[in-house]
Amino acid sequence: MESFEVKALATAPRPPSKWFRYVDDTFVLIHEYDIDGFTSHINSLDKNIKFTNEPEQEGKFPFLDTCIHVEDDGSTKVTIYRKPTHTDQYLNFDSNHHLEHKRSVVRTLMDRVDKLATTEEDKQQETSHVKSALKANGYKSWMFKTPKPKKKKDRKETTGQYERKINVPLPYIKGLSEKLSYIFRDHGVNAYHKPVNTIRSFLVHPKDKTPKPNKCGVIYKISCPDCENTYVGETSRSLGTRFKEHTRTTAPRTAVGDHKADHKHDISIEDVEVIGREDHFGTERSGKP
Repeated sequence: MESFEVKALATAPRPPSKWFRYVDDTFVLIHEYDIDGFTSHINSLDKNIKFTNEPEQEGKFPFLDTCIHVEDDGSTKVTIYRKPTHTDQYLNFDSNHHLEHKRSVVRTLMDRVDKLATTEEDKQQETSHVKSALKANGYKSWMFKTPKPKKKKDRKETTGQYERKINVPLPYIKGLSEKLSYIFRDHGVNAYHKPVNTIRSFLVHPKDKTPKPNKCGVIYKISCPDCENTYVGETSRSLGTRFKEHTRTTAPRTAVGDHKADHKHDISIEDVEVIGREDHFGTERSGKP
């Protein structure tokens, strides 16, 4: 996209004076007479990259979580933007989640007000809206006095060898997880809580699972169905391609191929188990059957 932008702006007959992009959203400052011409220009450069435009309406336009207001004197101000379909529904206070998760909801919304809204009047109005919305979701008044997280110490200020803390994810079990956190903390282990069973995990499956032979960058174990021997290896290529190399009985052969040829054992892709993922590859590590 960076090379596309350079080309688009350099070849445009009347380019915008400002162009900012975040992923697939762009903030563009351009004369209203040049909007259609510039849109047609950038849409003509690549058949796979197409842009739409949303011009300023009534002196304001949205960009990400903000709404930019253009005042009569030409100055601008920023407020919080919500889509018309926004329902003000957040993590309910009575839900079975750790209290820290609920605190983070309050911190995130309050921090957004502080950093994005540019006038004190808008900050007060947005703060009032956030508190009203969270109270409707069951949040208590004392939750809005959430202390800010402590700043991490600068490594330069510490003396001696730097010790990296261990982070351990735990499934959240009300009453038990809190006690475990205190115990782990006394031993220098930072425990954080991750919901395991959610409605989304039961109902939503947006992507089909990758078939085993098509998986890449995996650590795998091949178990011989006719004996107790196993082979563990890793591959950056597809598992199916690597498995074909393992099971051939002609040279060059792997340890699995030797085992199959010497013992006449039949090994199929169903006997392969993916036991992990590996993003950094060197020489293949394995255990001979």
